[in-house]
Amino acid sequence: MISRWLLPVESLEEYTAPTGLISNEQNLWPNYYDVVVLPPAEVQDHAITLSRQLERYNSKFVLGTARYIPHISLYHIPVRAEQFDAFSREVGNVAENSAGGTLRLVSLEMPVLMTDKPDWLSRLHEAIVARTCRFLDRDYGAEATWNVDYLPAALVAPAARYLKEFGSPLINEVFRPHITLTSFEDKSITQQIPPLDFTGFSFEVDAIAVCELGPSHSCQRIVATYPLISSEKEAQ
Repeated sequence: MISRWLLPVESLEEYTAPTGLISNEQNLWPNYYDVVVLPPAEVQDHAITLSRQLERYNSKFVLGTARYIPHISLYHIPVRAEQFDAFSREVGNVAENSAGGTLRLVSLEMPVLMTDKPDWLSRLHEAIVARTCRFLDRDYGAEATWNVDYLPAALVAPAARYLKEFGSPLINEVFRPHITLTSFEDKSITQQIPPLDFTGFSFEVDAIAVCELGPSHSCQRIVATYPLISSEKEAQ
C-alpha cells in the first residue's frame, strides 16, 4: 500500500529544469543549493545499497559518494552567484548558534528513507529558512521544479504559499525530513517492489552542509560544511 506521504514526497521532488536552465554535463543546476544534513558513512552506505537495489526497476538515478549524495534536505534555495558568499556566511552563523542532536531512520516509504523530526531539527530548519530566505533568487525559476498537487488536501494551500514565499514547499509543517533513494518515471512501480531490508539507524548530527543541486533536487556536490555547536550545549 502507498503511504500517505509517499506520493507527496516523491512527487514534490519531480524533476523539471528551472526556467532557462539546462543541466550541464555534470548534471548540475548551477547556483541552486540545498542546506543539508549529511548522514554518517554507515547510513550513507545503507542508503546507497538500497538505491542500487532499485536500479532494476528503471530508477532515474543511483546514489553514490561523489554524485547523487545521500542527504537530508533542510532548505532548497537558488542564490545568485554574487550573493553566494554572503549566503554561505549566514549558513555558518546559523550553525555556530545551533545545537545538533540525534536523528533516527524510522521507516522506508518507497522510495525514501524517512527520519524522525525532533525539536532540535525543526529549530535548525526554521532558523536556516528565516536567516537565508532573503538570498532567494526569485528570477531563477525554482517554482517550476516542484509539484504540490499530490499533497494531502490540508497541506496543498500552505505548500503553495511556502513555495511562492520561500522558493520551496518543504517548510514548517510540510517539512518532512528524509533521504531520497531514487525517483521513478512511473510512480506506480513502487507498488510492485518487494520489501527491502531496512535498518533503523540512529546517529548524531554535528554539522550541516551546502550542496549544489541537480535532477530531482539531488545533491551533486558538496560546496561547504559547517560544524554545529555541541548537542550538550544550549544554542546562544
